[in-house]
Amino acid sequence: MTTPFTFTDTRPYPETPVKNNLLLHASSLAHSGSAAQRKLSEESLQTEIRGMLQQNYYLGLSVAMSMVGDSESYLVLLGELSQVLGAEQEGEVQWFAMPLILVAGNNQPQTLPLNVPLAELAACLEHYPHLRALNKAAWLPFLVSSTELSSVNAGDWFAAKHNVGAAQAFAERFKPSELALPEGQSVHVVFALGYGDAETAKALGQNLLQAGLPLMQVWQQALAKEGVTLFVNPLSPDAVLPALAEGSHMRQRMALDVFSANAIRAIRLQSPRVGVVAAAQQGGRLVFGFNATDSAFELEPQIFTWALSPTDNVALIQQNFLDLMAECRVEHLYFLHDVLPENSPLPTYAQALTQIGHNPFFAETAI
Repeated sequence: MTTPFTFTDTRPYPETPVKNNLLLHASSLAHSGSAAQRKLSEESLQTEIRGMLQQNYYLGLSVAMSMVGDSESYLVLLGELSQVLGAEQEGEVQWFAMPLILVAGNNQPQTLPLNVPLAELAACLEHYPHLRALNKAAWLPFLVSSTELSSVNAGDWFAAKHNVGAAQAFAERFKPSELALPEGQSVHVVFALGYGDAETAKALGQNLLQAGLPLMQVWQQALAKEGVTLFVNPLSPDAVLPALAEGSHMRQRMALDVFSANAIRAIRLQSPRVGVVAAAQQGGRLVFGFNATDSAFELEPQIFTWALSPTDNVALIQQNFLDLMAECRVEHLYFLHDVLPENSPLPTYAQALTQIGHNPFFAETAI
């Protein structure tokens, strides 16, 4: 039986497992084949995280998040932390965020106001029963940047969930701002932030379904600005930590889509055949290079580097890129099997063909 090729995950995990109770429980929950053991690990993990947050003791949690041994365990740890930060008891508050991916194009640097169209958003959500509970929540009247949202530590989120008064006081720490748009094309992620109760939590993490296009139109109209060509892609509202992870991933994915389309278009103006090379690189990166297939027509290399976050799924990124190349009708695609050294340049398409690899459109290999 063969195993489909997947790029090597080069994120720097510890070579020796770190002795940490949270990591032991997370690894067991991620990898144990016993349902009873997973249930026990889940309860133990949540209890220990909750205890640390109640005592304002974050060292063990910080060590666990930074020294986790694999991506599966990290996702488990993040998920259980998110669970503890949610509305677990009567009267507690559920914080959530709706990520918005913005693809902007402008001829000169601009700033984009980030006001939330509260009335229009509420009217839109009211039409969709699976999202209607979000109308009972309190939304901040402005969008929040990923930098600001990710800078909030777990202890602050934990304190802000205890009751509505704590949530209201916490919300005041966020201030309106504008998004700086550089000249040319750029991709950003911002977040509509809000808080509600346990009923609100039931509307989180669900597919937008038919609400996707109307929500896109609401945000498109609200954020439109003269001199800026803007495309807005709203994602499903979720608890803050998974929303941050999904927003970051989708921003990278959209950035790769935009970069790829521009690179392919530029190459096709000079050469009839586009050659694309992809590889894993030491240091937790995937690299994607675009050029002509024939060395006689080679241009300046156009390379996109995806720095893997702890929550990224390498196989998913690889498959999404393969689907993108199929949509762009790029046939000459080459996946290098060996990991590139950290400072090594990605070979051109012509150079890559002399190295171990394969074209996934015509052959799938086992490693």
